Amino acid sequence: MKNIFIRYQGKKTPIHLPPNWKLLTFAAFEDHPDIQDVRTLIRQALRDPIGSRSLKELLSPSDTVAIIIEDQTRSSPKKEVLNALLDLLEEIGIAPANISIIIALGTHRMLSAGEMAGIYGNEAMNRYTIVNHDCYANDLVPIGRLRSGSEVKINRRVYEASFTIGIGSIFPHPMNGFGGGCKILFPGVANFHSILEHHLRHAFRDGSDLGRINGNPFYEEVRALAKAGGLDFIINSVLDHNDRLYDLVCGDPMKAHMDGIRTCRKIITKDFKKQSDVTIITAFPYSEGPQIMKPLAPASMMTKEGGFMILCADLSSPIPPIFVKAIEDFRRRYHPYLHRAVFDLFDKNRRISEEAPPELNMAMAQLLMAQDRFRVILVTEDMDKETVERLGFAYAKRIEDAFSIAEAVYAQPEVHVIPAGGVIIPVMDEH
Repeated sequence: MKNIFIRYQGKKTPIHLPPNWKLLTFAAFEDHPDIQDVRTLIRQALRDPIGSRSLKELLSPSDTVAIIIEDQTRSSPKKEVLNALLDLLEEIGIAPANISIIIALGTHRMLSAGEMAGIYGNEAMNRYTIVNHDCYANDLVPIGRLRSGSEVKINRRVYEASFTIGIGSIFPHPMNGFGGGCKILFPGVANFHSILEHHLRHAFRDGSDLGRINGNPFYEEVRALAKAGGLDFIINSVLDHNDRLYDLVCGDPMKAHMDGIRTCRKIITKDFKKQSDVTIITAFPYSEGPQIMKPLAPASMMTKEGGFMILCADLSSPIPPIFVKAIEDFRRRYHPYLHRAVFDLFDKNRRISEEAPPELNMAMAQLLMAQDRFRVILVTEDMDKETVERLGFAYAKRIEDAFSIAEAVYAQPEVHVIPAGGVIIPVMDEH
């Protein structure tokens, strides 16, 4: 059997399948050299934007500019992108006092001043106004309504700017199809209630799927709200299977995003001839608590109903107690009808946990729906057995222990191995 590995424990970790297991797919991608001169790549992209005139043509010294920028959850070169953009705005003659930088937190936690300095740089912190978006702020400004009728409000600094630029990343997203693009404005700088209602209404159904744009109502509403909110220009990093910069696109929020999506598809799409009995998948590059649930989306596409998912996860931060308790309570109440119970709640505009924000509820839903259809084993050294089992997983400290659990059901399973579960778009053979 060929040498296979997974991205686990901070490195490419070799694994050895039991001799009677049949490997169907080893979904590794070809590595490429790191981009050495990121600043030059950014400047070139800014000189030749997609579907838009250049910023030098679009802006004048009298403009006020809002820069909406992603937070720490992705490893894009956001500091370099921001600095190159600020240099360009200075060349145009826009004073620092006319530039606001808003961190697109959506409903995520706020960053400390120290975290901001580490992510975006001391120079930007010292010269420009950098603020966390607050989805509960009382001065958010209405821009329209969701299709369901609820009012959507956005950050006042964004609303009042004469020009808005979004800095983000393009990578697979389990509901929006892909990250980046218009998501930087909605949900990035929107109000809590509209984010919650949008997610509950569209998540995980009706075409709101991993890697899907056409016919995806989650994405379509995001795009419409970004237009209503005045997103003028984006700068997006395209990230590869190693969560590193592969390319950079900028320009019109829709056209540049689609161009980046085409590149993303090219470098991280994998064909699968059939579904497996066992899928071994890692959470990489996700490691922040509930984010490790995201690779369950591609694993669900490539695994037979009732089969095993072996999720190998490094955790840089723990699963919050509120998450663990909510999953435990929900399973106790609704097992074995987890999938149906999730959507019954969402259809009533209710959460799995009313105390938890939308992103935690989406991760809870992802986990519960996977556990409803598959047997899910969590391989980790960063969480104790009791917590893992309270979450509804089978526990394995070592991957060999997970193999033993699966072998009790399948003597000769067919297997997919996915080294980096957070950066793959599976394409299943329909024949």
